[in-house]
Order: sequence, then structure tokens, then C-alpha cells
Amino acid sequence: MEAKSDMKTPVKKLFLAGLMGGTIATLILFVGTSLLGLPFPPLAIFQLLIAPVPGSIQSVVVESLQEYAKYSAFVFSSVIYVVIYGIIAIFIGRAFKGEVQRNSNKTTLIGTIVPTLIALGLQLELTSAFSALSSWFGWLAAILLALAANIIYSRTVISSVRVPIAESMKAPQQSVYSPRRSFIRKAVIAAIVLAAAGIAARLGLSLLTGQPVVTNSNSVPINPSPESTGSNIPPIFNDPKISDLLGSEVTDNRVFYRVDIDPIPPQVDLNNWTLKIHGEVNNPLTLDKDSLNNFPTMDEYVTLECVSNTINPPGSLISNAKWTGVSLASLLGQAGVRADGKYAVFRCADGYTVGIPLERAMLPDALLAYRMNDQTLPDEHGFPLRAIVPGIYGMMNAKWITEIEIVNQVYLGYWQERGWSNDARIKTTSILYYPQPGADITGSTPIAGVAFAGDRGISKVEVSVDGGSTWNGAVLKEPKSPYSWVLWAYAWNPINKGAATIVARAYDGTGARQDQTVNDPFPNGASGYQSIQVTVS
Repeated sequence: MEAKSDMKTPVKKLFLAGLMGGTIATLILFVGTSLLGLPFPPLAIFQLLIAPVPGSIQSVVVESLQEYAKYSAFVFSSVIYVVIYGIIAIFIGRAFKGEVQRNSNKTTLIGTIVPTLIALGLQLELTSAFSALSSWFGWLAAILLALAANIIYSRTVISSVRVPIAESMKAPQQSVYSPRRSFIRKAVIAAIVLAAAGIAARLGLSLLTGQPVVTNSNSVPINPSPESTGSNIPPIFNDPKISDLLGSEVTDNRVFYRVDIDPIPPQVDLNNWTLKIHGEVNNPLTLDKDSLNNFPTMDEYVTLECVSNTINPPGSLISNAKWTGVSLASLLGQAGVRADGKYAVFRCADGYTVGIPLERAMLPDALLAYRMNDQTLPDEHGFPLRAIVPGIYGMMNAKWITEIEIVNQVYLGYWQERGWSNDARIKTTSILYYPQPGADITGSTPIAGVAFAGDRGISKVEVSVDGGSTWNGAVLKEPKSPYSWVLWAYAWNPINKGAATIVARAYDGTGARQDQTVNDPFPNGASGYQSIQVTVS
């Protein structure tokens, strides 16, 4: 008489099988979309989660995690995506009354089609940010990738819930070979391999090109290989203790700060990209890469600072670069802006929007940049075109621009709708770089850092070594431009041993002193003086 096993599968077992299969499928999608330039489906979940979060809460998250904030939310979105796979497995189990094994063909069909439709639906929400989906070939690649990943998912579910008939006929004392345990071991190994491949796809490619993966925990970004910026500099800057600060006056593209609404930058095909200028203009324009290159080129060193940059401690969300591009005013002039135009609205490939007053857009040094530090503008910094408008926080300098509309009213962009400042005028700040907090000081030492006031420049920096009771003037290095930060240094010869509190403050080009009032970044940018504690021995 043939023994018969119970083929019904508990809900918990189905859910766990779905999670395991979903993890493998998600990793396959991550690697595949990274290599093919396609959108990763959980990215759409990320956008849905982040959109309703108030700006004040987002500010706290950015202050705490800095540019890694979006990656944390992105990981959470990926976990949600894996959970969806678990729910699909439960749905399949209920559809077949728990008898998944007896209905393996139907399980494979449903387990492939349903998550594939979900993946494609999420990718449809991201088409504007990924030019690969502008062609039928891109969609074909997306469909095939999703089908392949989800076939593996459905077969994983079936294999994970299988209970071999022979197993129920074995005597209790006999050793039983478990195909399920063997499969789980293989699945774990496969997941580890795929995870490593995913990391390589997003980060490791830089190793293959000779560009290291760079992290930065300083108060200002320090270049991987700092280089001297010239010979005509004040002698104090020759001190080897601050040579890396001097060599990082122009920030390397790899450590230039980033805060975007998405963790993965849009993939824009330059050959299909256009810039549309329309709205309150007499001569609407549609420019491609060739027509844009016909305009005169301009270079400008401009420092960008995130409105979320903190003071105590500094958030390192500030960087300086040489930008190359075309005058924004010249493009708008050719379009013929009408008298009732008030705001220039930038619309971007990642769905981001922001508006700036027309008078700022028409300033002679506002530009649309397509090169950064003499290199093609990197994807993560706005390729193929971004705005560089001196004097206002980084959130106003749009990236991945596809459209400029002139409107006749004040415009509230992505962050402004969440409560952030629409004026976004950069506040004067001074940042201490050396010495580090908690340092043990022996003998004479430089105190050094950077100061920045947007388009107002810096006229003076003062340093206190007694917590603000007395102040001493610092030496300023000539800035790269009126719109770049200023390096400063003060030679300190400590007299008294013990604890010391170092404070710095700056004055802008008009002579106005940095605001001492302590304010959080939200909604107008942080203010106050930075201070650090050191010990003199």
C-alpha cells in the first residue's frame, strides 16, 4: 500500500518561502537593472514612501545620516518589495488550498506573471528618469529580466515547500536526506554571491576604472589625493598639518557631496536628450547637445552647500568645483522672456522641480553646466545638464534638467512644498577643519578651516581659543572666485595647558558678521558658531 503525504502547506511556510525566493529575485533585478541601465522597481516604492514625509522630519534624517539618509530609506523600500513576494506566495497557496506542490505548473505561471506585472508597473512610474525605457528594446530587456527573476522566484517557492513522499516512509531512527535543507544552503550561497555582485555593479565598477570608492567623515570634504593649488599662498598654508585642506580647495568629483530625492541617479541618454525652454517667452526653444554647444562656453568656480548642512558638528554637505557650461541668461535671452515672467522653473529627469526668481536666473554668472572640474558632468551630479546659480543653497541648483519654464508667479518646488525656504539665501558660515575635536595639542599649531557666504564673499574670519571671550584675525587665502569658499588659518601658540574651546566666526563681503543665533537647518539653513574642545599639553 502506497503511503500518502499531506501536501497542504501552512501559511507561515509559504510566506517564508516567498521571502527567500523574493530575496533572490530582488537581488537578480538589482544586478540586472544596474548593468542594463534600467530602473530598479523598489525605487518607485521609495518615491511613494518619501513623498508625504514633512520637510522637518526629512531634515532630522538628513542631519543624522547626511547623504546616506536616502540609502537607508531605499533599503527599507527593497525590504518592502521582498515582503510583497512573501504575500504573493501566500496568495498562491490560498488559491490552490495549500496544495502548491500538486499545482506546480500553475504555481510557476502565477508566481512568474504576477510579480512581473508588479515590477513592470513600478518601472512604468520611473520611465522619465531612465532613458533606456524610451525604446521598445529597453522594455523588452526589462520584461525578459523580470520574467527570468520571477521564474527563479516561483521555482524557489515550490522547492522550498516540497515535502518528499519518501521522507514520510522513513523510520524515525533512520538518517533522512533533506532536499529542502540542501536547497536552502544553495540558496543562501547564491544570495551572498548575488549580493556581492550587486555591490560590484553599483560601487565596484569604480575599482575597475581605477577610481576608488571614497568615504568622507571630515567637516569638509577632503580629496583622496590632495594636490597643491598654487605657489602664491600665505606661508601658514604650507604647514603640513593643513596641506590636505589646501589640496582640497577644489573638491574631487568623487567626494563632492550629494543629496538627491532618489538613491540611484537617472540614466539619461544624451543622444535622445533635449532641453525645452517655454512658458512666458516669445520664442520657445528646444535644444539638443549640438545646439547647446553652439553657445559660448563659460567657466566658474562655485561652492555649493546643502540647506541641511549642520554646524555643531558640521555635516560636510558643502563642496567647491569648477563648472563649465553656458550662460543661463543667454539662453533665456534668446527665448525672449516676456515682461510678466517672474520665476524660472526647472524640471528634471528624476521628477524633481524647483523655481528661482527670474532676476537670479538672469545674473551674468548663473550657468547651465555640462562639465565639472574639466570632466564630463558625472551622472550622480546631474548629467547631462545642471544649474549653477551662485548665492542660493544647493537644492535650488537643479540637476538632470530637461525643461525650463518661465512662469508669471512664485513657484514652490519639490522641497518648498515640504516646508523648506523658497528664498534659500546662503547664510554666512565658518567651518573648523583643523585641529579635530578632542585633539591633544603640543606646541604651536595652525587652526584652519573654510568660510562661505554665497555670492557675498568673505571679508574676515576671526578665531577664539577661549570660548569666545577674545578674538584673533585669521589669514585668508585668495578664493578661486567671488562665489567659492575661502580657506583661512590662524597660527596658535598656546600659553596655558589644559582644556581649550576653539570658536570661529566669519564676516561676509559687506562686513556683516555671521549670525550667532543657534538655528537648526529646517527651514532656512543652520546658523550659529561652530566650537570644538581640545586639550593643550
